[in-house]
Amino acid sequence: MKQPYLSILFIVLFSFSAFTQNEVTDSLEALLPNLEGAERVNVLNELCWQLGPINIDKAEQYGLEALDIASGLNDSLLLAQVYNDLGTVYYRKSDYDSALVLYFNALRIRENANRPDLAAAVNNKIGATYLEQSQFKPAVEYQMKALRYFESVGDSIKMSQCLTNLGRVYYENHEYHKSNEYHARALQIFEKYNYTYGLATTYGSIALNYQFSGDKNGAIEYFEKALENFRAINDKGNIATVLLDLGQLYRKMGDQAKGKQFYEEAISISKSISDQHTQAMAMANLANILEDEKQYKRAEELYLEALKIAKDNGILKVLHQCYRELAHLYSETGDYKKAFEYKADQYTTQDSIYNVEKYEQFTALQTQYETEKKEQQITLLEAQNDLKNSRIQRQRNLILFVVIGVVLLGIISVLGYNRKRLQHKAQVEAERNLYRKKLLEASVEAEEKERKRIARELHDGIAQQLTGLKMAWQVLSKDLKVEPEKQQKLGDITKTLDQTADEVRNLSHQMMPRVLSESGLIPALEDMLAKSLKYSNIAYEFEHFGIDSRFHENVELSLYRICQELINNIIKHSGASKVTVQLLKSKENLVMLVEDNGKGFTGSGEKKEGIGLMNIASRIDTVNGEINYEPSPGSGTVARIRVPLAAQKQKPEIIMQ
Repeated sequence: MKQPYLSILFIVLFSFSAFTQNEVTDSLEALLPNLEGAERVNVLNELCWQLGPINIDKAEQYGLEALDIASGLNDSLLLAQVYNDLGTVYYRKSDYDSALVLYFNALRIRENANRPDLAAAVNNKIGATYLEQSQFKPAVEYQMKALRYFESVGDSIKMSQCLTNLGRVYYENHEYHKSNEYHARALQIFEKYNYTYGLATTYGSIALNYQFSGDKNGAIEYFEKALENFRAINDKGNIATVLLDLGQLYRKMGDQAKGKQFYEEAISISKSISDQHTQAMAMANLANILEDEKQYKRAEELYLEALKIAKDNGILKVLHQCYRELAHLYSETGDYKKAFEYKADQYTTQDSIYNVEKYEQFTALQTQYETEKKEQQITLLEAQNDLKNSRIQRQRNLILFVVIGVVLLGIISVLGYNRKRLQHKAQVEAERNLYRKKLLEASVEAEEKERKRIARELHDGIAQQLTGLKMAWQVLSKDLKVEPEKQQKLGDITKTLDQTADEVRNLSHQMMPRVLSESGLIPALEDMLAKSLKYSNIAYEFEHFGIDSRFHENVELSLYRICQELINNIIKHSGASKVTVQLLKSKENLVMLVEDNGKGFTGSGEKKEGIGLMNIASRIDTVNGEINYEPSPGSGTVARIRVPLAAQKQKPEIIMQ
């Protein structure tokens, strides 16, 4: 879902009706044939701005013509205005990278021209664009710059626009009550000045806060208010966005038909104005309904179209949604290879969407802003009191400065001490973790060396001796002339010696499989699965994708041991009848999935306390990997092992056939 509308970009907006707006654009277009130079650029700019909400392609056409003419004129501020208005066109089209390039060009010119009012306006737009890209730190940074200026000149409308966008940041980070506080402050200003666009946008943001805090009736009420106001100014981009959000809400309330109706209207409107962001989101949501209705072919088409739009425009949330739902769709239709590929893409994209560090940076900037604001208020109060009684105020100021100096000195001392303490603690913890890792690596390495030694002793020592003993016994038993029933016992003893030699040899291979060192991970896993499950009632499948070279010995050995331990656990405890093992190499990771259809884990203790699983965790740590246990889609358990390849050295000498 698009969150939560086109941000409040506009420092000056005309809240015309659709009829009045058409009259204005017709009048402006009638002037164009008789205009040249700067006059023509000004009219083209106004047309670009006016047509943005209703005919984005035509707005882009006029904006590009204005840019072409303005580039040849010696008027930097006029060129900056062209950059500003054309940037807003690309913002509306969800081409955020192009919008940022144009906005930064406008900002550079306006700052060089010493026009803080115009620079603040474009700072507001840059912050809103970063917000659409979920880049919270720069979004807040530029909104704060704009807000500080608007507060300094007492511009209430523009202050409220910045407050609304800051409320959106809290919304994106799920602090809905805090978000509503900002929106309520902005709403008071918009209502005072009867500012239709600001009212509509704030109503929509409040509706989303109500929705995600569980108040569906409140959400519907404010969505309808937002839709009414956006229709009043014929803002098609935000009309489509509200329809999208209403579709989502009604679907959650169980009204699939109404949800589909809103999604289809949102797609139609967003296509007409090239709003690819809203179009992609509505397509993905409509596809989800069609998938629930078993219309898999049409759902697949919509998912793939939405996925392409999201890739082209860097819309991470839609990208993640399409990967997730396509994986589910292909799983439902039996195309497990595609399902696995899209599931891997989903996990790769997932970490990019919500970054805790971004939110912490935003909070720090917000605190900095509030502190600066309070300091400004204190300074203003002191100045007012100074006018009333300068002598008393000077004494108070002196006392205040001394107190502040002492407090600041104390704070600096405490902060300095805490910083050193935290640095020391972090250093100690880092050294401790490094020691633990080295100890773990040494332990695993020693274990493997001991396995190799025992395997070699078993194979070259005991196994050879048993073979020699068996041959000697066979020769001796032939020379002995005994009764037939004793001859049968001699044969049984010979067979027992033969079986014992085989078991010792197999044990040697299990402790250090020769096929792993000679042929690599894939043949070793195939050999291990075949031998381990040979005498069980468990069927198995083994698939691998993208493996075209050998990996570092430590990686291959760790994955082999982990898979071996998981298979042993499945045989002993799961009661499964089928095991599936998949090995996939992506650009950055080596991923192994081990899935069974058994009874699964019965509790968290079973995961954490088993010796075998503790060994798995230790081996994962030695290769900087991670392992997760999840319920299987049918029954049983899926173990997902991910090992990063960036820090591993591959062995290039073998090309897998």
